[in-house]
Amino acid sequence: MIKMPIPCRRCGSADAEVYIPYARLSLCPECFRDFYVKRIKRTVEEFRMFRTDDRVGVAVSGGKDSTALLHGLKEAFPNMEFVALHVDLGIEGYSEECREKVEKLTEVLDVELEVYDLKEELGFTIDDFKRTIYRRKICSACGTVKRHIFEVLAGRVGVKVLATGHNLDDIVGVMLNNFFSGNWSQLVRLRPVLEPVEPNQTLKVKPLITTPEDENLLYCLYSDLPFREENCPHAHKERISRNREILEFLSKRNPNFRHQMLRNFLKLIPILEEAIEKPKYRRCRICGYPSSSDVCAFCRRVELVRKAKGMNIKTEKA
Repeated sequence: MIKMPIPCRRCGSADAEVYIPYARLSLCPECFRDFYVKRIKRTVEEFRMFRTDDRVGVAVSGGKDSTALLHGLKEAFPNMEFVALHVDLGIEGYSEECREKVEKLTEVLDVELEVYDLKEELGFTIDDFKRTIYRRKICSACGTVKRHIFEVLAGRVGVKVLATGHNLDDIVGVMLNNFFSGNWSQLVRLRPVLEPVEPNQTLKVKPLITTPEDENLLYCLYSDLPFREENCPHAHKERISRNREILEFLSKRNPNFRHQMLRNFLKLIPILEEAIEKPKYRRCRICGYPSSSDVCAFCRRVELVRKAKGMNIKTEKA
């Protein structure tokens, strides 16, 4: 028996190629792209992530999530000014492609691009952490380095809002991990809008917080966007696969599971904030950025990798 094509539920004139289970929608490629962009716009407006007269920095890695984010924001807010911020991590056989994809994307979108080359500016790469105690936890060191450097980049280009490509699967996955480990302070940091610790830092926003990961991939493919398809060689592939399997299992009978988790979590945030003691921040004596200790986590890791390479520590003052 030959199956007849299903018409798109939105336009009715084209064949549906995408099924959105939690919304019970069958969409053609164009209607899916419209659905995707409108959701970004709705999310930004619902959580008041930025004003239309703001100049917004967008953290772009070259992967599908941040690629879809930058393009989707440009489509949703065509009259706004966005600046792409990219960190070249110097990972052999990987970072070159990431930077190339980002450069192609920003050229197509006519968006300003600011790049921080780790090797050129600090004298080491993420690969060099293999010489340190972080050789089995490179992702941890890399995350700390990137968070700091995106603040540096934001300061260079003068933006006060930084948008990141954290998607719904990221948030729910990390939420479950932190819940089971009792890491309540990190749970609060998953909120859609994260206020700066100090006035000179950025407001961090997550416009993809209601967007499932696989829809970012579909948006990139249907929009013919350049993006890096391979995972980072240092990524914990087993943990990524395990988290994805858990979410898929929980969503099998309830396609709306991820969105329900997010909605309930957002209701809990005010309660968590009241219960958790807020850390007291001071200025890192090396870089000058906010820190809960005399030397911030970034500078400690930089010092560690520089010692492994026989270098002197030198970082950028806030």
